[in-house]
Amino acid sequence: MDNTYFFSAFGTFGNPNGFRQTFFLGGNQSIAKEIRTFDLKTDAIKLFPQSNIYSIRKDYAGGCNLISYSVYTFAKEQNSDRGGTFIGSSLLFVNKIASEGLIINALTDFQNSLEKNNLSEDTITINHSDQFSIRKPKDFDKIGFNVREVDELDFTRSNNNYLVVYCETNAAQLQIFFSKAIDLLNVYDTIYFTQSHEIGEFVKQKRIFKIVDADGFKKELDYLEEERLRALQNAIAELEKEKVALQDEKTKLLEDLNRQIMQNEKRHQENEAKIKESKNGIEVISKEYDQYSGKIETLIRDLTADGKVESAKKRHLENKRSFNHTIQQNRNIESLPSLSSSSNGRTQTTKENPYPTGLSGFHSSGRNQEKEFRLDGFKVATLALSLLLIGTLILCFMWMPKEYLKMLSL
Repeated sequence: MDNTYFFSAFGTFGNPNGFRQTFFLGGNQSIAKEIRTFDLKTDAIKLFPQSNIYSIRKDYAGGCNLISYSVYTFAKEQNSDRGGTFIGSSLLFVNKIASEGLIINALTDFQNSLEKNNLSEDTITINHSDQFSIRKPKDFDKIGFNVREVDELDFTRSNNNYLVVYCETNAAQLQIFFSKAIDLLNVYDTIYFTQSHEIGEFVKQKRIFKIVDADGFKKELDYLEEERLRALQNAIAELEKEKVALQDEKTKLLEDLNRQIMQNEKRHQENEAKIKESKNGIEVISKEYDQYSGKIETLIRDLTADGKVESAKKRHLENKRSFNHTIQQNRNIESLPSLSSSSNGRTQTTKENPYPTGLSGFHSSGRNQEKEFRLDGFKVATLALSLLLIGTLILCFMWMPKEYLKMLSL
């Protein structure tokens, strides 16, 4: 048995049972326990002799979406003359529905069998729905091969709104009304159809349920279409708005990222240039030390040869001044920021400069160096005079007459 559709048979049985409904030909216990009854709110809509009511209803039970198609026929209760009593049946669908023509045929067949087997002179002959004698409709098995999905219908939302349509309910017209009523189930939980003038007047007088004729039903559909179009336009407008906002967000994000990339590229280029500059500075420093050392060696040789201390001192101070300037210009190497950092400043090396900066410092250093150089000059001069004296004595001994040498040896 296909559990996507099944029947319910129900009726009013008087005391002590009242309204009762029982499920047949499929279904499951979880749905049976939660589904609302098919009883009528008789202070709002009421059956009269020789009348019937058709309905379409949505439900959410047992975690399933249900649509039910029902028919109510006036029937008297045993030992009771109260009005509004009935016997009825409902064809329920779980998550899917079949074609409206097939539904009406199966529902009519089931209801006719139900009335034939359980009524006598329009009076219900049993005391409970469990006692119903039913027969499976001849088209029942065809239903499972003709089901379809139901779209755009919110089953979990209950509006507690009910609509009654006063119209023709022959099979051809009912098929049209059923097919169009599906969309209105987003507005109304249950929609009733009847061609009974008495029922229509009763509903109109009670003013609990909304009642319309066939033209009014069409207006309901037109209004629903307008609302749907408005909702569609609003949905499109919201999506367009989100699309524009998304594009703006994308543009801003990409601009920020590109700006960061450009900053990183610029920082990378600056770092690369500074690294190259620092490497060049190292080469300059290395050469400058070598050149300065060579100039000192040259001064020593020249001073040894000509003994011109003042001239050598001036040359040395000039060489030292140039050396200190070159070293000062090339010795600082910055700590370069990483690409991910946003350093606001650059850290420089903090090692103490062994060479003075500024003119006053240089002159102070020059005086110290001059003093040291002066002491070294005296030593050189003394050494030179000593060598000269020794040489003179050697010459004297070499050219002195022998008689004087003998005297000196005595």
